[in-house]
Order: sequence, then structure tokens, then C-alpha cells
Amino acid sequence: MVLSQLQKGHVAKIHRVTHPHSETQEQLISLGFDPGETVQLMMKAPFGNPMQIKVGSTLIAIHATDAQHVHLCESECKDHAV
Repeated sequence: MVLSQLQKGHVAKIHRVTHPHSETQEQLISLGFDPGETVQLMMKAPFGNPMQIKVGSTLIAIHATDAQHVHLCESECKDHAV
């Protein structure tokens, strides 16, 4: 599952971030989208974009197109890759 598919209120852990643009990937990681970190979808704007995500204890707005590159695991992640 990817972050853009997460349902409102659901919690998951980040497995890996594979954004095709290295600058955006680095920005996501610097904002806390680290493998193993907990994320929760707080709300989506009309038409699903942007999304408000709780990453750890921080609220972040992210475009759905970027959220498609954040891979999640709903149970314990076996390995983490960036």
C-alpha cells in the first residue's frame, strides 16, 4: 500500500520512500517520512489533494502525487529501504 491509499484515521508505518525526483525524496525524508516512522491520515481536501498527514507527532500537508511514492506496511515492517 502507498500513502495516497491510506484511509482517514488509519495508522501505518513507512516502509520506504521511492520518489523519482531526488530533491523531493530528500524533502520528504527531512520532513520525517523515514522508514519505520508511524503515519496517520488526518484528512483529505476535496478531490483528495492535498492530504494532511500526521508523521510521528508532526502534521504535514502533502500532495497526493508525492504520497504515491511513500510505501507503507500496516503491520511490522520486515526491512526498511529508502
